[in-house]
Amino acid sequence: MELDHVVILVNDLDAAARQWSNDGFTVTPGGAHADGLTHNALICFADGSYIELLAFRTAAPTAHRWERLRRFPGPIDYAVAVSDLSTFAQRVIERGLRYSPVTEGGRQRPDGITIRWRSSWPPPDAEGLPFLIEDLTPRELRVPAGDNRRHANGAQGIAELTLVVNDLNRAARDLTILLGAASDESAAFALGEALLRVRRPASNGEETLITRRGPGPASLAVALTSGQTQRFG
Repeated sequence: MELDHVVILVNDLDAAARQWSNDGFTVTPGGAHADGLTHNALICFADGSYIELLAFRTAAPTAHRWERLRRFPGPIDYAVAVSDLSTFAQRVIERGLRYSPVTEGGRQRPDGITIRWRSSWPPPDAEGLPFLIEDLTPRELRVPAGDNRRHANGAQGIAELTLVVNDLNRAARDLTILLGAASDESAAFALGEALLRVRRPASNGEETLITRRGPGPASLAVALTSGQTQRFG
């Protein structure tokens, strides 16, 4: 299993795209989602993963699953790519993880091309579980390649994603059911070329954030061609 993408919620999509472009990233317009509530832009990497900059299209409250996170811009969720999602989701449900029935989603790109995917979501009270995604249209339509994956700052991919959770034991157990055994004793899991780290809040500020927002992504590190990493979040 591989890390598909990390969702970063932003207040203004155009402003966020300019900011990330100024930081040396190539930002690819994504388009509007099928529900009409959100739109996005992508930062695609050579390793196939990407960062999704996502914003709500209206100031009015919505029924979107991420509506409750609107007050907490930054990393809010992440997806794991799965083949034969229906079979996989049923298997993890049988193992005790209460993932949702598989549903279809999509968006229309600015060039008019419509892309589609399937997804399955963890329960609202999950401690750090990702949502699962499987492409119905060719993945290259959702995650463009070529120049879209070349960045002036040398970014190559997501090296590390850090989750902050309330119940570390539960999070480690559930992620082990989903992803397999941790790669070491510090609750770290391999997701393709990325490392998923899980920990408790490390400060009063983090503890307050997790209490208000809920558990989930706190930061990510992007690998550069220089061998260094650049951290966000």
